[in-house]
Amino acid sequence: MIKLIEKTAGILKKQDVENFDIYAVESSGFTVEVKKGKVEKIKVPVKKGLSIRAVVNGKLGFAYTTDVSDEGIRIAIECARENAKSASPDDYSFSMPASNSLDFLLYDERYEEIPAEKKIDLALELESKVYSFDSRVKRVRKASYSDSISTVYYYNSNDHSFSYTTSSFALSVLLAAEENGESQMGWDYDVKRYFTDLNVDLVAVRAAENAVELLGAKPLKTKKISVIFKNTVFAEIIEALSPVFLGNNVLRGKSLFADKLGYEIANHVLNLYDDPTQKDGMGTMPFDDEGVATRKKAIIERGTLKNFLLDIYSAKKLSMKPTGNGIRTSLSSLPQPGITNLVVEKGALGLEELIKTPEEVLLITDAMGIHTINPISGEFSIGISGIYFKDGEKVQPVAGMTVAGNIKELLNGITEVGRDQRWLGNICSPSVLVKSLTVSGE
Repeated sequence: MIKLIEKTAGILKKQDVENFDIYAVESSGFTVEVKKGKVEKIKVPVKKGLSIRAVVNGKLGFAYTTDVSDEGIRIAIECARENAKSASPDDYSFSMPASNSLDFLLYDERYEEIPAEKKIDLALELESKVYSFDSRVKRVRKASYSDSISTVYYYNSNDHSFSYTTSSFALSVLLAAEENGESQMGWDYDVKRYFTDLNVDLVAVRAAENAVELLGAKPLKTKKISVIFKNTVFAEIIEALSPVFLGNNVLRGKSLFADKLGYEIANHVLNLYDDPTQKDGMGTMPFDDEGVATRKKAIIERGTLKNFLLDIYSAKKLSMKPTGNGIRTSLSSLPQPGITNLVVEKGALGLEELIKTPEEVLLITDAMGIHTINPISGEFSIGISGIYFKDGEKVQPVAGMTVAGNIKELLNGITEVGRDQRWLGNICSPSVLVKSLTVSGE
């Protein structure tokens, strides 16, 4: 791939191109799904391709190709130059040479040595173990194992170049628990950077618990009550909220916090970081996808909005410095502001201590519709299920309810942050206690 990039760069340098960059990826993976002790599906994807950004007469053209033959590269270059003709003139910059290093490997060196049979056995073991957890677990909809290894390459006309390799390994299971004619679904997954870190038992137990603990669930009467968003749920909320911190949305007026930099937007107990240096985060990277060296930066610190997440373009338009958050969602996409790893800093209390803090509290263990949080108004309405506690004791499981409000009120209503951090891909969060929210039910 390096020789391919060198050849592409050599051609671009001979064209009427003022500046350019080349972003390339080659990856492979393995996925297996099992059901009733048998393999249902196996996928072994292999991908290779590159994308080109080229500035011609002050206009940016973009093209990508998965055909890495000489002819495929030639066509991609011509398309990028041609696309520049129809673009609007603008001021584009590309990253300068920089250095960055992480003190751990981003990939499992033994990736190629792991036999397919061992991967299949893990998926079968996961399916088997959920049944042994509780007799009320009756069906497994799907148990799966997947992995991938990917290498990113980058080069631009400022002679800035780098490459790095990442790997990931994941387990997931979806099941149903049944009792007295009622059924509840349970799901869990885990993703790790190194194969030996996968824990089949943990994924099986969590998925089974999620289903079994909701058997017999019914809605409460509509009321205002203290609410705990379990770590997995608050991680989803933070991910859904992340667009409000991105520079392109700030520029377009599509962020409810566009004019709040330096102001308090949450309770002082909340700290949120974008941290591309975390060993356990799947968004860890030494450089972003346009070549800017990455670094840890505070988004919310003691409740105050400290930074937006910026690529080179949005940073220039906002008269700020790039933060190393130029992210490409795929080979076919231009870099845009995005997240690396979002980390909610943990607090001092365990989940049991959080539950005992208020007289009565609803622990929300699952939520639907979190993605519908409005990034401009902050309004939300989500379906919830969980456990109702009084004086620290479990009273009943709860389902068929909604919680609605404004994300500003939610962030300011957080009174305690737990210490039970959990990673969900590139999001890490503990559970949080919100003093009062209206939950609607009967």
